[in-house]
Amino acid sequence: MTTLMEFGYDDRRNDLPLIVGYGGGSVVSARGAVTAARGRLVRELPGARGVAVRSARNGGLWTRLTKAHAGKRVLVPGVAKVWLDGVRKPLLAESVPQVGAPVAWQAGYDGSGVTVAVLDTGVDVTHPDLSGRVTSSANFTEGFEDDRDHVGHGTHVASTIAGTGAASGGRHRGVAPAARLLNGKICVEFGCPESWILAGMQRAAEQGADVVNMSLGAADAPGADPLEEAVERLTAQYGTLFVVSAGNSGADASVESPASADAALAVGAVDKADAIASFSSRGPRVGDVAVKPDITAPGVNITAARGGDAGIGEPGQPYVALRGTSMAAPHVAGAAAILAQRHPDWSPAQLKAALMGSARPNPGLSVFAQGAGRLDVGRAVNTRVIADPPSVSFGQQLWPHHDDTRITKKISLHNHGSIDATLPLRLRAAAPDGNPAPAGMFSISTASVTVAAGSRADVTVTADTRVDGPDGRYSGQVIAEQGGIPITIPFGLDREPESYNLTLLHMNRTGEPTDLYATSVWRPDLFDVQDPYDPDGSVTLRLPKASYIITSTVADVSSEDDPVETAITLLAHPRLELTENRTVAVDARRGGPVTLTVPRADATGRFLDLAAVFNTSFRTISKSVLGFQVDGFYAGQLGPDQVVDGFGTSIQATWATTAPDGR
Repeated sequence: MTTLMEFGYDDRRNDLPLIVGYGGGSVVSARGAVTAARGRLVRELPGARGVAVRSARNGGLWTRLTKAHAGKRVLVPGVAKVWLDGVRKPLLAESVPQVGAPVAWQAGYDGSGVTVAVLDTGVDVTHPDLSGRVTSSANFTEGFEDDRDHVGHGTHVASTIAGTGAASGGRHRGVAPAARLLNGKICVEFGCPESWILAGMQRAAEQGADVVNMSLGAADAPGADPLEEAVERLTAQYGTLFVVSAGNSGADASVESPASADAALAVGAVDKADAIASFSSRGPRVGDVAVKPDITAPGVNITAARGGDAGIGEPGQPYVALRGTSMAAPHVAGAAAILAQRHPDWSPAQLKAALMGSARPNPGLSVFAQGAGRLDVGRAVNTRVIADPPSVSFGQQLWPHHDDTRITKKISLHNHGSIDATLPLRLRAAAPDGNPAPAGMFSISTASVTVAAGSRADVTVTADTRVDGPDGRYSGQVIAEQGGIPITIPFGLDREPESYNLTLLHMNRTGEPTDLYATSVWRPDLFDVQDPYDPDGSVTLRLPKASYIITSTVADVSSEDDPVETAITLLAHPRLELTENRTVAVDARRGGPVTLTVPRADATGRFLDLAAVFNTSFRTISKSVLGFQVDGFYAGQLGPDQVVDGFGTSIQATWATTAPDGR
């Protein structure tokens, strides 16, 4: 409910935006299913293999897009997935030289002949720095806003990529000042609905954009969402490189989608001293512990064009300073344009690899903070040898480690030059505490390799987590020397600390498995919470040895075909010591009825707030259920019958009587 309100999908609008995916089926079948379910089709989204739909808020569309089968609801033929049309958030004088752009300019590369799409809040095409730079514009906001940039975010991003610096005598010139820009307005003041983003991505690719800048994102989750799928599909189909800001959460494992897509070039932010910005989202990627972000660029106090209609900065001033990974990404997009001019035949993967391989890593940072390091396009234009893959992810090695198997990964080094290249190779690896990794944990197959002109040579890197050392995330670089200039290939590995499986089995008040639940598993000492879900009712988490709190609400409904909520059960496990693999039955039958009475027999219960509250030494945790009546609520404790300090139940309720006039 909180997310829906943040998106503006509450009483402020009379419909619910959705994306209906057809997967391996056809758009015709999906359109037919939506039409039969009385949904309103807005546009096709081929990049995500879906259609944008508007549904009435009464839930009827879901009922008609599904049918009862084996005790649960399944999607009708022609429909593979249904997503909420979520809302993403948009996230030079010194920063442009910092990334080596003047070196590329002196070599004759300024983005000329290359097209970069800016998918953002729009672009002020009247700004002197952008005059004549925008060759095409499109507005995907369905009439919510006109074509102007009312936020200023898109104008700032566009000028960082290709601004001429005309309003500053050339001082605030963008990274690729000769590049052409496509303007796709996909965001308004409240954010960027995913269907608008998908439509903008599709048009940018179809219009021939070599590079697409997306300074936006939202929290990632395991598996592929519509935007991640679109990045992969459009990259492969049209040869477009998507440069995406990593996010501004500043926490570990917080790189956002769609920067999390394999094909995306995910960009974190550094300051003027190449120190990672406090707000820059760190890796590893959620779900598979892969190395993300891929690269960093300046993103702190970046001065670029201020849109004339923007609500940021000083009115009448041509420039404004902003911070965020949103400001870092366009530096990389501009650099990609320069490199695409230098190598017009290179694929998106080759452009990405060259930019990563030529970056400058900060030796004091993990690859999960910086990827390959800070962008250096001056180096990139002179790069002849690039790596495939441009980073290596060893994934997670599960505890215990005495029986781990060695993991070996292949790296192909491609020589795009006209002469053979002999490359000395070395490893640099750090343990989770920042000290050097234990000897023998990482090794490389050879100390030197010769790559013939126009050919490739393969080397391997091996990780052996049987070697004694601290548990946690290891990171490092394979470094190949090309004429004294290092080519950097970052790698990462998670050596899991002592951990166990926690399996949760959800059952309703009839004892049947249910998909109508919302469960949270809290680790109070780390301020960490996970919200596991699987429609089968059974879900397993892999968690470190620790003390946890479990809260859950389980709903019962009258029938599958016409679901009406008949009961809500609040369950809580106040202290679960996870010292072995555990299974917990989140069984609504453990809850007893919540019974409340008041002196007035003619009073009617109008509101109830039932909460489980945990006051720990670290924080207060609570789980509430709300209702506009006081009947049909149940509460119970999971686990052993134990008294836990700080654990209690809170009940707040309101009764009212009917006035003589019926009010």
